[in-house]
Amino acid sequence: MIPALALIPLLALPELMNSGDRLVGEVAHHSLELAIVSELPRWGYALVVLLTIGVVVGAGRYLARYLFRFVADARLREVFTAAALMLVIGIAALMTLVGLSPALGTFLAGVVLANSEYRHELESNIEPFKGLLLGLFFITVGAGIDFQVMFDELGQVLGLTLGVILVKALVLYGLAVVFKIRSSDRWLFTLSLAQAGEFGFVLLSYSIQNSVIPVQLAPVLSLVVALSMLLTPGLFIAFDKLILPRFDGAEAEREPDTIDEEGTVIIAGIGRFGQVVNRLLVANEVKTVVLDHEAGQVENMRKIQVKSYFGDSTRPDLLETAGIASARLLIIALDDRERAIELVKYVKPRYPRLQILARAYDRGHLYALRCAGADHILMETFFSALELGGDALTRLGFHPFRVEQLKAAYLDIEIEGRERLYASWKENTEENRFNASYRELFMALEQTMGEAMQRDREDHHSRLERDWMPPPKAYHDEFAHPEDPTVPKSDEL
Repeated sequence: MIPALALIPLLALPELMNSGDRLVGEVAHHSLELAIVSELPRWGYALVVLLTIGVVVGAGRYLARYLFRFVADARLREVFTAAALMLVIGIAALMTLVGLSPALGTFLAGVVLANSEYRHELESNIEPFKGLLLGLFFITVGAGIDFQVMFDELGQVLGLTLGVILVKALVLYGLAVVFKIRSSDRWLFTLSLAQAGEFGFVLLSYSIQNSVIPVQLAPVLSLVVALSMLLTPGLFIAFDKLILPRFDGAEAEREPDTIDEEGTVIIAGIGRFGQVVNRLLVANEVKTVVLDHEAGQVENMRKIQVKSYFGDSTRPDLLETAGIASARLLIIALDDRERAIELVKYVKPRYPRLQILARAYDRGHLYALRCAGADHILMETFFSALELGGDALTRLGFHPFRVEQLKAAYLDIEIEGRERLYASWKENTEENRFNASYRELFMALEQTMGEAMQRDREDHHSRLERDWMPPPKAYHDEFAHPEDPTVPKSDEL
Protein backbone atom coordinates (compact mmCIF):
# COMPACT_ATOMS: atom_id res chain seq x y z
CA MET A 1 0.00 0.00 0.00
CA ILE A 2 2.74 2.46 0.89
CA PRO A 3 4.56 2.35 -2.49
CA ALA A 4 1.20 2.54 -4.26
CA LEU A 5 0.17 5.64 -2.33
CA ALA A 6 3.56 7.22 -2.93
CA LEU A 7 3.43 6.57 -6.69
CA ILE A 8 -0.16 7.67 -7.32
CA PRO A 9 0.64 11.43 -7.26
CA LEU A 10 3.16 10.85 -10.08
CA LEU A 11 0.35 9.48 -12.29
CA ALA A 12 -1.72 12.68 -12.30
CA LEU A 13 -3.22 13.56 -15.69
CA PRO A 14 -2.78 17.22 -16.76
CA GLU A 15 -6.21 17.38 -18.39
CA LEU A 16 -7.86 16.36 -15.12
CA MET A 17 -5.74 18.78 -13.09
CA ASN A 18 -6.86 21.66 -15.28
CA SER A 19 -10.51 20.66 -15.29
CA GLY A 20 -13.13 20.99 -12.61
CA ASP A 21 -12.68 17.34 -11.64
CA ARG A 22 -9.81 18.11 -9.31
CA LEU A 23 -11.82 20.75 -7.42
CA VAL A 24 -14.83 18.44 -7.18
CA GLY A 25 -12.60 15.60 -5.98
CA GLU A 26 -10.98 17.73 -3.31
CA VAL A 27 -14.28 19.08 -2.03
CA ALA A 28 -15.86 15.62 -2.08
CA HIS A 29 -13.06 14.19 -0.01
CA HIS A 30 -12.77 17.16 2.37
CA SER A 31 -9.07 17.48 1.70
CA LEU A 32 -7.19 19.31 4.47
CA GLU A 33 -3.79 19.46 2.79
CA LEU A 34 -1.42 22.10 4.11
CA ALA A 35 -0.75 24.89 1.65
CA ILE A 36 2.95 24.04 1.61
CA VAL A 37 2.16 20.49 0.54
CA SER A 38 -0.43 21.37 -2.06
CA GLU A 39 2.02 23.71 -3.79
CA LEU A 40 4.76 21.09 -4.10
CA PRO A 41 5.51 19.43 -7.42
CA ARG A 42 4.35 15.87 -7.85
CA TRP A 43 7.76 14.32 -7.15
CA GLY A 44 8.09 16.50 -4.04
CA TYR A 45 4.65 15.47 -2.88
CA ALA A 46 5.55 11.79 -3.28
CA LEU A 47 8.71 12.41 -1.25
CA VAL A 48 6.70 14.09 1.53
CA VAL A 49 4.33 11.11 1.58
CA LEU A 50 7.19 8.64 2.02
CA LEU A 51 8.87 10.86 4.62
CA THR A 52 5.63 11.21 6.64
CA ILE A 53 5.04 7.47 6.64
CA GLY A 54 8.65 6.84 7.64
CA VAL A 55 8.39 9.32 10.52
CA VAL A 56 5.17 7.69 11.78
CA VAL A 57 6.61 4.17 11.65
CA GLY A 58 9.96 5.21 13.15
CA ALA A 59 8.43 7.31 15.92
CA GLY A 60 5.93 4.59 16.67
CA ARG A 61 8.64 1.97 16.96
CA TYR A 62 10.89 3.97 19.29
CA LEU A 63 8.61 6.44 21.10
CA ALA A 64 5.32 4.55 21.55
CA ARG A 65 6.80 2.32 24.25
CA TYR A 66 7.64 5.34 26.42
CA LEU A 67 4.16 6.78 25.91
CA PHE A 68 2.41 3.56 26.92
CA ARG A 69 4.82 2.96 29.78
CA PHE A 70 3.87 6.40 31.15
CA VAL A 71 0.17 5.70 30.64
CA ALA A 72 0.44 2.22 32.17
CA ASP A 73 1.86 3.71 35.36
CA ALA A 74 -1.51 5.38 35.94
CA ARG A 75 -3.00 1.86 36.33
CA LEU A 76 -6.28 3.01 34.77
CA ARG A 77 -7.58 0.82 31.99
CA GLU A 78 -9.76 3.59 30.60
CA VAL A 79 -6.76 5.91 30.18
CA PHE A 80 -4.82 3.13 28.44
CA THR A 81 -7.66 2.51 25.98
CA ALA A 82 -8.15 6.25 25.39
CA ALA A 83 -4.43 6.71 24.68
CA ALA A 84 -4.49 3.93 22.10
CA LEU A 85 -7.55 5.33 20.35
CA MET A 86 -6.17 8.88 20.43
CA LEU A 87 -2.94 7.61 18.87
CA VAL A 88 -4.96 6.10 16.04
CA ILE A 89 -6.96 9.30 15.54
CA GLY A 90 -3.82 11.45 15.71
CA ILE A 91 -1.98 9.47 13.05
CA ALA A 92 -5.09 9.45 10.85
CA ALA A 93 -5.31 13.24 11.19
CA LEU A 94 -1.65 13.59 10.27
CA MET A 95 -2.22 11.53 7.13
CA THR A 96 -5.14 13.77 6.23
CA LEU A 97 -3.00 16.91 6.59
CA VAL A 98 -0.55 15.67 3.96
CA GLY A 99 -3.34 14.62 1.63
CA LEU A 100 -3.38 10.90 2.41
CA SER A 101 -6.34 8.81 3.35
CA PRO A 102 -7.19 8.55 7.07
CA ALA A 103 -7.69 4.83 6.45
CA LEU A 104 -3.98 4.58 5.70
CA GLY A 105 -3.31 6.45 8.95
CA THR A 106 -5.32 3.95 10.95
CA PHE A 107 -3.51 1.12 9.17
CA LEU A 108 -0.13 2.58 10.14
CA ALA A 109 -1.37 3.12 13.69
CA GLY A 110 -2.27 -0.55 13.80
CA VAL A 111 1.25 -1.44 12.69
CA VAL A 112 2.69 0.80 15.41
CA LEU A 113 0.48 -0.70 18.13
CA ALA A 114 1.08 -4.26 16.95
CA ASN A 115 4.83 -3.80 17.44
CA SER A 116 4.47 -2.34 20.91
CA GLU A 117 5.50 -4.36 23.95
CA TYR A 118 2.00 -3.61 25.30
CA ARG A 119 0.29 -5.15 22.27
CA HIS A 120 -1.45 -7.95 24.21
CA GLU A 121 -3.01 -5.55 26.70
CA LEU A 122 -3.96 -3.20 23.87
CA GLU A 123 -5.58 -6.06 22.00
CA SER A 124 -7.71 -7.07 24.99
CA ASN A 125 -8.74 -3.44 25.58
CA ILE A 126 -9.64 -2.70 21.96
CA GLU A 127 -11.35 -6.07 21.34
CA PRO A 128 -14.84 -4.76 22.26
CA PHE A 129 -14.53 -2.07 19.59
CA LYS A 130 -13.38 -4.45 16.83
CA GLY A 131 -16.72 -5.98 15.93
CA LEU A 132 -18.48 -2.64 16.03
CA LEU A 133 -15.93 -0.92 13.79
CA LEU A 134 -15.83 -3.81 11.31
CA GLY A 135 -19.60 -3.66 11.11
CA LEU A 136 -19.45 0.10 10.60
CA PHE A 137 -16.90 -0.33 7.82
CA PHE A 138 -19.03 -2.78 5.87
CA ILE A 139 -22.14 -0.67 6.45
CA THR A 140 -20.36 2.32 4.90
CA VAL A 141 -19.29 0.15 1.96
CA GLY A 142 -22.87 -0.91 1.37
CA ALA A 143 -24.22 2.61 1.88
CA GLY A 144 -21.75 3.95 -0.67
CA ILE A 145 -23.06 1.76 -3.49
CA ASP A 146 -25.05 3.65 -6.11
CA PHE A 147 -27.60 1.07 -7.28
CA GLN A 148 -28.82 3.30 -10.09
CA VAL A 149 -25.32 3.26 -11.59
CA MET A 150 -25.19 -0.51 -11.14
CA PHE A 151 -28.44 -1.01 -13.06
CA ASP A 152 -27.47 1.47 -15.78
CA GLU A 153 -23.96 0.12 -16.26
CA LEU A 154 -24.51 -3.52 -15.28
CA GLY A 155 -22.60 -5.00 -18.20
CA GLN A 156 -19.60 -2.74 -17.70
CA VAL A 157 -19.56 -3.34 -13.92
CA LEU A 158 -19.72 -7.13 -14.27
CA GLY A 159 -17.08 -7.11 -17.02
CA LEU A 160 -14.68 -5.01 -14.97
CA THR A 161 -15.30 -7.12 -11.86
CA LEU A 162 -14.53 -10.37 -13.67
CA GLY A 163 -11.57 -8.70 -15.36
CA VAL A 164 -10.06 -7.64 -12.02
CA ILE A 165 -10.51 -11.14 -10.56
CA LEU A 166 -9.03 -12.76 -13.68
CA VAL A 167 -5.97 -10.49 -13.84
CA LYS A 168 -5.26 -10.89 -10.12
CA ALA A 169 -5.74 -14.65 -10.38
CA LEU A 170 -3.22 -14.87 -13.25
CA VAL A 171 -0.66 -12.87 -11.30
CA LEU A 172 -1.21 -14.94 -8.15
CA TYR A 173 -1.03 -18.22 -10.06
CA GLY A 174 2.28 -17.12 -11.53
CA LEU A 175 3.59 -16.30 -8.06
CA ALA A 176 2.39 -19.70 -6.83
CA VAL A 177 4.41 -21.37 -9.58
CA VAL A 178 7.50 -19.27 -8.79
CA PHE A 179 7.33 -20.04 -5.07
CA LYS A 180 6.55 -23.73 -5.74
CA ILE A 181 3.13 -23.90 -4.10
CA ARG A 182 1.90 -27.28 -5.24
CA SER A 183 -1.24 -29.31 -5.77
CA SER A 184 -4.60 -27.88 -4.68
CA ASP A 185 -2.85 -25.31 -2.45
CA ARG A 186 -1.85 -23.43 -5.59
CA TRP A 187 -5.48 -22.91 -6.56
CA LEU A 188 -6.53 -22.15 -3.00
CA PHE A 189 -3.87 -19.41 -2.84
CA THR A 190 -4.97 -18.04 -6.21
CA LEU A 191 -8.72 -17.94 -5.65
CA SER A 192 -8.65 -16.79 -2.02
CA LEU A 193 -6.78 -13.58 -2.96
CA ALA A 194 -8.18 -12.88 -6.42
CA GLN A 195 -10.78 -10.36 -5.27
CA ALA A 196 -10.16 -6.66 -4.67
CA GLY A 197 -9.42 -5.72 -1.07
CA GLU A 198 -10.69 -3.10 1.34
CA PHE A 199 -7.79 -0.81 0.46
CA GLY A 200 -9.22 -0.60 -3.03
CA PHE A 201 -11.58 2.06 -1.70
CA VAL A 202 -8.61 3.94 -0.22
CA LEU A 203 -6.70 3.85 -3.51
CA LEU A 204 -9.81 4.89 -5.40
CA SER A 205 -10.49 8.00 -3.33
CA TYR A 206 -6.80 8.91 -3.28
CA SER A 207 -6.57 8.55 -7.08
CA ILE A 208 -9.50 10.90 -7.61
CA GLN A 209 -8.03 13.37 -5.15
CA ASN A 210 -4.76 13.40 -7.11
CA SER A 211 -6.38 13.74 -10.56
CA VAL A 212 -5.40 10.24 -11.71
CA ILE A 213 -8.93 9.17 -12.72
CA PRO A 214 -12.06 11.28 -13.38
CA VAL A 215 -14.64 11.64 -10.64
CA GLN A 216 -17.32 10.11 -12.88
CA LEU A 217 -15.55 6.75 -12.70
CA ALA A 218 -15.68 6.57 -8.89
CA PRO A 219 -19.20 5.03 -8.53
CA VAL A 220 -18.45 2.35 -11.16
CA LEU A 221 -15.08 1.40 -9.67
CA SER A 222 -16.52 1.34 -6.14
CA LEU A 223 -19.09 -1.15 -7.39
CA VAL A 224 -16.32 -3.26 -8.94
CA VAL A 225 -14.41 -3.43 -5.66
CA ALA A 226 -17.54 -4.19 -3.63
CA LEU A 227 -18.83 -6.87 -6.01
CA SER A 228 -15.46 -8.62 -6.20
CA MET A 229 -15.44 -8.82 -2.40
CA LEU A 230 -19.02 -10.11 -2.50
CA LEU A 231 -17.96 -12.91 -4.89
CA THR A 232 -15.22 -14.17 -2.54
CA PRO A 233 -17.40 -16.88 -0.91
CA GLY A 234 -18.34 -18.03 -4.39
CA LEU A 235 -14.66 -18.51 -5.24
CA PHE A 236 -14.17 -20.67 -2.15
CA ILE A 237 -17.25 -22.72 -3.04
CA ALA A 238 -15.90 -23.20 -6.57
CA PHE A 239 -12.61 -24.39 -5.09
CA ASP A 240 -14.32 -26.89 -2.79
CA LYS A 241 -16.80 -28.21 -5.35
CA LEU A 242 -14.89 -28.07 -8.65
CA ILE A 243 -11.14 -27.97 -8.07
CA LEU A 244 -10.45 -29.88 -4.85
CA PRO A 245 -12.29 -33.07 -5.96
CA ARG A 246 -10.10 -33.20 -9.09
CA PHE A 247 -6.93 -33.25 -7.02
CA ASP A 248 -8.37 -35.75 -4.55
CA GLY A 249 -9.40 -37.95 -7.45
CA ALA A 250 -5.96 -37.64 -9.04
CA GLU A 251 -4.31 -38.75 -5.78
CA ALA A 252 -6.74 -41.66 -5.52
CA GLU A 253 -5.95 -42.72 -9.10
CA ARG A 254 -2.22 -42.44 -8.59
CA GLU A 255 -0.47 -45.77 -8.70
CA PRO A 256 0.96 -46.85 -5.34
CA ASP A 257 4.71 -46.86 -4.88
CA THR A 258 6.66 -50.05 -5.41
CA ILE A 259 7.59 -51.41 -1.99
CA ASP A 260 11.05 -52.93 -2.26
CA GLU A 261 11.57 -54.00 1.36
CA GLU A 262 9.94 -55.86 4.21
CA GLY A 263 9.81 -54.69 7.78
CA THR A 264 9.60 -56.14 11.25
CA VAL A 265 6.99 -53.46 11.95
CA ILE A 266 4.49 -52.09 9.46
CA ILE A 267 3.13 -48.62 10.24
CA ALA A 268 -0.12 -47.53 8.59
CA GLY A 269 -0.20 -43.72 8.63
CA ILE A 270 2.66 -41.25 8.96
CA GLY A 271 0.79 -38.29 10.43
CA ARG A 272 1.74 -36.50 13.64
CA PHE A 273 1.12 -39.68 15.69
CA GLY A 274 2.76 -42.18 13.36
CA GLN A 275 5.85 -40.00 12.93
CA VAL A 276 6.73 -40.19 16.64
CA VAL A 277 6.29 -43.96 16.71
CA ASN A 278 8.37 -44.44 13.57
CA ARG A 279 11.19 -42.18 14.79
CA LEU A 280 11.44 -44.07 18.08
CA LEU A 281 11.58 -47.46 16.36
CA VAL A 282 14.06 -46.39 13.68
CA ALA A 283 16.30 -44.76 16.30
CA ASN A 284 16.48 -48.16 17.98
CA GLU A 285 17.34 -49.94 14.72
CA VAL A 286 13.93 -51.53 14.21
CA LYS A 287 13.13 -52.11 10.55
CA THR A 288 9.87 -50.37 9.63
CA VAL A 289 7.79 -50.06 6.48
CA VAL A 290 5.56 -46.98 6.45
CA LEU A 291 2.42 -46.69 4.29
CA ASP A 292 0.24 -43.61 3.86
CA HIS A 293 -2.55 -42.87 1.38
CA GLU A 294 -1.93 -39.08 1.29
CA ALA A 295 0.63 -38.27 -1.39
CA GLY A 296 1.42 -34.84 0.03
CA GLN A 297 2.27 -36.27 3.43
CA VAL A 298 4.54 -38.90 1.87
CA GLU A 299 6.36 -36.21 -0.11
CA ASN A 300 6.81 -34.12 3.04
CA MET A 301 8.34 -37.09 4.84
CA ARG A 302 10.74 -37.73 1.99
CA LYS A 303 11.95 -34.15 2.16
CA ILE A 304 13.20 -34.80 5.70
CA GLN A 305 14.71 -38.18 4.80
CA VAL A 306 11.93 -40.29 6.34
CA LYS A 307 11.36 -43.25 4.05
CA SER A 308 7.70 -43.92 3.40
CA TYR A 309 5.53 -45.30 0.61
CA PHE A 310 2.40 -43.93 -0.99
CA GLY A 311 -0.39 -46.49 -0.95
CA ASP A 312 -3.60 -47.58 0.68
CA SER A 313 -2.65 -49.67 3.70
CA THR A 314 -6.00 -51.49 3.51
CA ARG A 315 -5.04 -53.06 0.17
CA PRO A 316 -4.04 -56.72 0.64
CA ASP A 317 -1.41 -56.69 -2.14
CA LEU A 318 0.47 -53.76 -0.57
CA LEU A 319 0.41 -55.42 2.84
CA GLU A 320 1.78 -58.61 1.33
CA THR A 321 4.57 -56.72 -0.43
CA ALA A 322 5.43 -54.92 2.82
CA GLY A 323 5.95 -58.33 4.46
CA ILE A 324 2.92 -58.62 6.71
CA ALA A 325 3.20 -62.42 6.68
CA SER A 326 6.56 -62.25 8.50
CA ALA A 327 6.11 -58.97 10.39
CA ARG A 328 5.81 -59.03 14.15
CA LEU A 329 3.76 -55.85 14.63
CA LEU A 330 1.23 -53.78 12.72
CA ILE A 331 0.84 -50.25 14.07
CA ILE A 332 -2.29 -48.44 12.91
CA ALA A 333 -2.01 -44.65 13.12
CA LEU A 334 -4.60 -43.71 10.49
CA ASP A 335 -6.63 -40.51 10.92
CA ASP A 336 -9.63 -42.11 9.21
CA ARG A 337 -11.44 -44.05 11.94
CA GLU A 338 -13.46 -46.26 9.61
CA ARG A 339 -10.41 -47.28 7.57
CA ALA A 340 -8.55 -48.17 10.77
CA ILE A 341 -11.39 -50.46 11.88
CA GLU A 342 -11.60 -52.08 8.42
CA LEU A 343 -7.85 -52.73 8.47
CA VAL A 344 -8.06 -54.51 11.83
CA LYS A 345 -11.02 -56.58 10.64
CA TYR A 346 -9.11 -57.67 7.56
CA VAL A 347 -5.72 -58.41 9.14
CA LYS A 348 -6.58 -60.12 12.43
CA PRO A 349 -8.42 -63.20 11.06
CA ARG A 350 -5.78 -63.78 8.37
CA TYR A 351 -2.68 -63.18 10.50
CA PRO A 352 -3.71 -64.16 14.05
CA ARG A 353 -0.12 -64.27 15.32
CA LEU A 354 0.48 -60.67 14.25
CA GLN A 355 0.18 -58.17 17.10
CA ILE A 356 -1.96 -55.15 16.17
CA LEU A 357 -1.31 -51.88 18.01
CA ALA A 358 -3.80 -49.15 17.16
CA ARG A 359 -4.35 -45.46 17.88
CA ALA A 360 -7.92 -44.59 18.93
CA TYR A 361 -9.49 -41.18 18.48
CA ASP A 362 -11.94 -41.47 21.39
CA ARG A 363 -13.72 -44.07 23.53
CA GLY A 364 -16.12 -45.10 20.78
CA HIS A 365 -13.25 -45.66 18.38
CA LEU A 366 -11.36 -47.58 21.06
CA TYR A 367 -14.30 -49.92 21.64
CA ALA A 368 -14.76 -50.49 17.91
CA LEU A 369 -11.08 -51.31 17.39
CA ARG A 370 -11.12 -53.69 20.32
CA CYS A 371 -14.26 -55.36 19.02
CA ALA A 372 -12.56 -55.74 15.62
CA GLY A 373 -9.63 -57.60 17.23
CA ALA A 374 -6.85 -55.09 17.94
CA ASP A 375 -4.46 -56.36 20.62
CA HIS A 376 -3.45 -53.06 22.19
CA ILE A 377 -5.22 -49.73 21.74
CA LEU A 378 -4.15 -46.33 22.94
CA MET A 379 -6.31 -43.23 22.99
CA GLU A 380 -4.22 -40.53 21.34
CA THR A 381 -4.77 -37.85 23.98
CA PHE A 382 -5.11 -39.90 27.16
CA PHE A 383 -1.51 -40.18 28.33
CA SER A 384 -0.57 -36.67 27.25
CA ALA A 385 -3.53 -35.36 29.28
CA LEU A 386 -2.56 -37.57 32.23
CA GLU A 387 0.99 -36.24 32.03
CA LEU A 388 -0.21 -32.65 31.94
CA GLY A 389 -2.52 -33.26 34.89
CA GLY A 390 0.41 -34.67 36.85
CA ASP A 391 2.49 -31.64 35.98
CA ALA A 392 -0.35 -29.42 37.24
CA LEU A 393 -0.38 -31.29 40.58
CA THR A 394 3.39 -30.87 40.89
CA ARG A 395 3.13 -27.14 40.30
CA LEU A 396 0.39 -26.96 42.92
CA GLY A 397 2.82 -28.27 45.55
CA PHE A 398 2.38 -32.06 45.42
CA HIS A 399 5.60 -34.05 45.79
CA PRO A 400 6.71 -35.57 42.45
CA PHE A 401 6.80 -39.09 43.93
CA ARG A 402 3.27 -38.63 45.26
CA VAL A 403 2.12 -37.36 41.87
CA GLU A 404 3.39 -40.55 40.23
CA GLN A 405 1.46 -42.59 42.79
CA LEU A 406 -1.71 -40.63 42.10
CA LYS A 407 -1.30 -41.02 38.35
CA ALA A 408 -0.79 -44.76 38.72
CA ALA A 409 -3.86 -45.05 40.95
CA TYR A 410 -5.92 -43.00 38.49
CA LEU A 411 -4.75 -45.20 35.60
CA ASP A 412 -5.68 -48.42 37.44
CA ILE A 413 -9.15 -47.13 38.21
CA GLU A 414 -9.58 -45.85 34.64
CA ILE A 415 -8.64 -49.21 33.12
CA GLU A 416 -11.02 -51.06 35.44
CA GLY A 417 -13.85 -48.66 34.60
CA ARG A 418 -13.03 -48.87 30.90
CA GLU A 419 -13.62 -52.61 30.97
CA ARG A 420 -17.08 -52.18 32.44
CA LEU A 421 -17.91 -49.42 29.96
CA TYR A 422 -16.77 -51.61 27.08
CA ALA A 423 -19.01 -54.44 28.28
CA SER A 424 -21.97 -52.03 28.43
CA TRP A 425 -21.15 -50.61 24.98
CA LYS A 426 -20.89 -54.10 23.47
CA GLU A 427 -24.26 -55.17 24.85
CA ASN A 428 -26.08 -52.25 23.23
CA THR A 429 -27.30 -52.17 19.65
CA GLU A 430 -25.07 -50.63 17.02
CA GLU A 431 -27.48 -47.73 16.47
CA ASN A 432 -27.60 -46.83 20.16
CA ARG A 433 -24.20 -47.65 21.64
CA PHE A 434 -24.03 -44.63 23.97
CA ASN A 435 -27.52 -44.88 25.42
CA ALA A 436 -28.88 -43.87 28.81
CA SER A 437 -27.57 -46.99 30.56
CA TYR A 438 -24.05 -46.30 29.27
CA ARG A 439 -24.22 -42.67 30.42
CA GLU A 440 -25.49 -43.69 33.85
CA LEU A 441 -22.67 -46.21 34.20
CA PHE A 442 -20.15 -43.59 33.13
CA MET A 443 -21.40 -41.11 35.75
CA ALA A 444 -21.40 -43.82 38.42
CA LEU A 445 -17.82 -44.71 37.56
CA GLU A 446 -16.82 -41.06 37.74
CA GLN A 447 -18.24 -40.90 41.24
CA THR A 448 -16.44 -44.14 42.11
CA MET A 449 -13.24 -42.61 40.73
CA GLY A 450 -13.53 -39.65 43.09
CA GLU A 451 -14.27 -41.88 46.09
CA ALA A 452 -11.35 -44.19 45.27
CA MET A 453 -8.94 -41.28 44.94
CA GLN A 454 -10.21 -39.92 48.27
CA ARG A 455 -9.56 -43.29 49.95
CA ASP A 456 -6.11 -43.38 48.41
CA ARG A 457 -5.32 -39.96 49.86
CA GLU A 458 -6.59 -41.02 53.30
CA ASP A 459 -4.55 -44.24 53.19
CA HIS A 460 -1.51 -42.25 52.20
CA HIS A 461 -1.88 -39.92 55.17
CA SER A 462 -2.46 -42.82 57.56
CA ARG A 463 0.65 -44.58 56.23
CA LEU A 464 2.65 -41.43 56.83
CA GLU A 465 1.42 -41.29 60.43
CA ARG A 466 1.93 -45.02 61.00
CA ASP A 467 5.42 -45.11 59.54
CA TRP A 468 6.57 -42.04 61.44
CA MET A 469 9.28 -42.91 63.96
CA PRO A 470 10.30 -40.74 66.94
CA PRO A 471 13.88 -39.47 66.98
CA PRO A 472 16.51 -41.47 68.93
CA LYS A 473 16.43 -41.09 72.72
CA ALA A 474 19.82 -39.39 72.80
CA TYR A 475 18.56 -36.90 70.21
CA HIS A 476 15.50 -36.26 72.36
CA ASP A 477 17.56 -35.93 75.53
CA GLU A 478 19.96 -33.50 73.95
CA PHE A 479 17.14 -31.08 73.21
CA ALA A 480 15.35 -31.86 76.48
CA HIS A 481 18.49 -31.21 78.59
CA PRO A 482 20.71 -28.93 76.57
CA GLU A 483 22.84 -28.01 79.57
CA ASP A 484 23.55 -31.60 80.74
CA PRO A 485 27.23 -32.32 79.86
CA THR A 486 26.72 -36.08 80.24
CA VAL A 487 24.32 -36.24 77.30
CA PRO A 488 26.24 -36.87 74.05
CA LYS A 489 25.91 -34.20 71.38
CA SER A 490 24.60 -34.88 67.92
CA ASP A 491 28.09 -34.85 66.39
CA GLU A 492 29.15 -37.59 68.81
CA LEU A 493 26.31 -39.96 67.95
